[in-house]
Amino acid sequence: MVKVSLEAKAYLYELYTRTGGDPDAQVSMYDVGEALGMEKSDAASMAESLYIENFAELKTLSGGIGITREGLNILEIKILSAPGEALSLGNDPVLMDDGRNALYKILLEIKKVVSDARMSFPQIEEIIMDIKTIEVQMLSSRPKTAIIREVLRSIHMNLEAQGPKDLTEKLKTLVSS
Repeated sequence: MVKVSLEAKAYLYELYTRTGGDPDAQVSMYDVGEALGMEKSDAASMAESLYIENFAELKTLSGGIGITREGLNILEIKILSAPGEALSLGNDPVLMDDGRNALYKILLEIKKVVSDARMSFPQIEEIIMDIKTIEVQMLSSRPKTAIIREVLRSIHMNLEAQGPKDLTEKLKTLVSS
């Protein structure tokens, strides 16, 4: 398997998040880099190295990029075939593929809700810190299921009163899975 630096994985994961994992979608390479605290030139260099390795694809000359199936493979993300598949982290001490897929799917929903919701700044800040905690844990070659479960429990408690009912139910299911 190809070795990828932690910085490249973080950039690729942010690209995955912003495109929803859709290989046909595109976002600005600079926006992806900015989310990670990178300067424009560093973001462009990182994107260039990723599309040289075929993990990302240059879609427009103005810096629009998308994730490739190879990029999804590097992140160890499988495309789910059944859209109604139940979400579960599993019971293994280390998060396995099905748990990763469920986690990536729910994180996309949480990020969308947080960006659209009318919550207090401290509440938004806490949820964002929880998301970042999960993202850092996912950089590990052996992400710990118990840590991710507890962070999702925290997000669930924050969204329980104000979040969409379907999302809070999914979070409840994942926490208890």
